[in-house]
Amino acid sequence: MTFSIIIPVYKTEKYLNDCVQSVLSQSFTDYECILVDDGSPDNCPALCDDFSRKNNQIKVIHKENGGLSDARNKGILQARGEYIVFLDSDDKLADIDTLKNIFTVIQKYKTDVIINTNFIEFTDNGKITIKNGFNKEIVLAAPSLITNEFCEPGMYLAGCFFILKKDYIKNNNLFFKKGILHEDEHWMPRVLFRTKEIAVNHYPFYAYRVERDGSIMSKVTVKRLFDLLDTINDLLSWSKKENIYTKEGCAFMLNRAKIIYGRVNELNDTIKHQDKKYYNKISRKLKKIFNRFPKDYEGRKLIISNIIGPYFTELIYKIYIWIKINKFLKFQL
Repeated sequence: MTFSIIIPVYKTEKYLNDCVQSVLSQSFTDYECILVDDGSPDNCPALCDDFSRKNNQIKVIHKENGGLSDARNKGILQARGEYIVFLDSDDKLADIDTLKNIFTVIQKYKTDVIINTNFIEFTDNGKITIKNGFNKEIVLAAPSLITNEFCEPGMYLAGCFFILKKDYIKNNNLFFKKGILHEDEHWMPRVLFRTKEIAVNHYPFYAYRVERDGSIMSKVTVKRLFDLLDTINDLLSWSKKENIYTKEGCAFMLNRAKIIYGRVNELNDTIKHQDKKYYNKISRKLKKIFNRFPKDYEGRKLIISNIIGPYFTELIYKIYIWIKINKFLKFQL
């Protein structure tokens, strides 16, 4: 079997049929679809069972609620396909030839990791935006080229943009960290920098629903901020392991840690007046993490710039240099 399509399901009964139908309508049929009911309290468990009864390509796993990461991990462990596809239950595959096009890329390049660069954003009211900022001439790329093409312009590398060989995941222990939000920020750098070459799929692949009512990613919560702080700490630890992730990979992880640090600081300000206790607690953790960053000027300048803006960062640095020079001159006199 070629593909195992893993779909974690939780409180998405409004969208689940569209998601599953986008899989069942595929022109390429050598796949299984694994619906992982993550203890959903609505009608999703019954819907999953109904899909399974009607189609033998659909397998259902019922489990206690453990979050998206845990649901994906359960699916990976029970998958029979050679390659793993992640699909969120409120999203869809882009068109009926999505799997066929991916299979063409796999046959041609035979890599452990494939990244899908062409995706669609759509809303419940029908607005559709096509996203594809990647150089179409690139069909095979080193991880550093992938991160430059995607992350430098500010695009986000979600787990659903990757197709991975199941053995690659298991052999490198590339499972998701259980119980955290923003699990892709934690997972993606390890996936990218454990391989030397990544195949690039330019065909339409993923249709991502945006502005959905009830989406947890649209809300700023204390848990969200603490989970991002955990991710920063892990990235900083991995950034010192060049023997595992390469020099380029470690530099990328350090850079992501800096960017997420700035984001957490910004988000923390939004809860300042709602919950002073947790605002102060997160601020203390941010200060502690700041001291883990290398003490070179450029690294810390980037973090400070994310917090107060580039103009004031440069101004503060110039004042700092002026004070240092004056101290030196006074000492000489």
